Amino acid sequence: MSEYLNEMIGHQVRGTAEWRRQKAEQFREDPRNIRAAEELEHLAAEIDALNGSEIERQLRDAHDSINKVGDWDQWINLDKTVSEELRSIGFNNSYGTAAQFFEWYRDLLRDKLGESIAMAPDLRDQVENDPRVKMAKRAYDEAYAKALAEARRATFHCLSS
Repeated sequence: MSEYLNEMIGHQVRGTAEWRRQKAEQFREDPRNIRAAEELEHLAAEIDALNGSEIERQLRDAHDSINKVGDWDQWINLDKTVSEELRSIGFNNSYGTAAQFFEWYRDLLRDKLGESIAMAPDLRDQVENDPRVKMAKRAYDEAYAKALAEARRATFHCLSS
């Protein structure tokens, strides 16, 4: 399996399949758990075939973009959403192929990236509200006013002599 895909989502898919197998043992009368475990195992097995694919590239790009934004809270939210989606497989949801699941995941990453960018503070506001910038601006304004006053005095003194 692609180490990248394995890290991003493969472990979660296999872990959820294992959890569903345990639930199948616990609730033997409910056939949905075993079907869900089998579907998840099928998805996990297909992940290898996606190594080097276009969807892997798209996932990698979206993943890298979120990392560049640096909104680590989004990763917590993403993890919860993915966990909920995986738990829903075989009950409320189904994916025929790992590629279909990865398309859902790619779209989720892109949505979260859009949210992160939309929520990112305006750089101008950040700079203007930074106490160090305010202090430097005040020092500049004071030095400018002092230099201007000295230049005016020197000009006045030259004109009056």
